[in-house]
Amino acid sequence: MPRKKLDRKKDYIQIVIQPDDKIAFEAWCIANNITMSEIIRKEIAPYVVKGKKLLER
Repeated sequence: MPRKKLDRKKDYIQIVIQPDDKIAFEAWCIANNITMSEIIRKEIAPYVVKGKKLLER
């Protein structure tokens, strides 16, 4: 049975990365029990906050 599509209001960010760099990053993520998305969200979070403050002006 097909899954129901969730009404998510999210956008996606894509980056270009060398295949061997991606393999290394995936290995590190697996070893540390974390997802790539979690790392990226954590790293860009301060800039998102600053951007929201700029938009509030």
